[in-house]
Amino acid sequence: MSHVIDHPQTPSQKETVRLVTFAIASYRLGLPLDSVLRVVNAPDELRSQTSEILELLPLGHHTISVLNLRSQLSLAQGQTVQRTAAEGDFLVVAKAGEELCAIRVDAPPDIIAVAAATIRQLPAPYRQGHPLSIASQVVVLPQGKATLAIFLLEMKRVLAMLGSANYSISDR
Repeated sequence: MSHVIDHPQTPSQKETVRLVTFAIASYRLGLPLDSVLRVVNAPDELRSQTSEILELLPLGHHTISVLNLRSQLSLAQGQTVQRTAAEGDFLVVAKAGEELCAIRVDAPPDIIAVAAATIRQLPAPYRQGHPLSIASQVVVLPQGKATLAIFLLEMKRVLAMLGSANYSISDR
């Protein structure tokens, strides 16, 4: 993981939350640090495969689902999905209930500490039918004159979305 970024806070914002953040398809996404087990380099056999939405990977004594969110999120922004040499070089291994799964990311993720007050509930339209329905909250951080939005993934929603996407693809 790259580095820890502490954002300034006032005394009323003392409660902080540590997040693992990463970018996929122009979105900045995050997971609570306590739900991330580890970040590993993607094995060569996974890197050489085409970019499936859902893949299986033996990792230690477990077989885990590897989630590639790039195609889902890129299509939402009207981008064409092109495989790059760096695509999916790292896996963020996380807990989804009792299951272990990994998210493919291109670069090492960051760990940031944010004030709990900066975490907001996503508006209802984003939580229903939008590609970002895989997130339930957003962190909004000042970046000069602009703001940076980090969408906090809810792993159960991610798995549900990918399961329905695979089901609809295989039915065709």
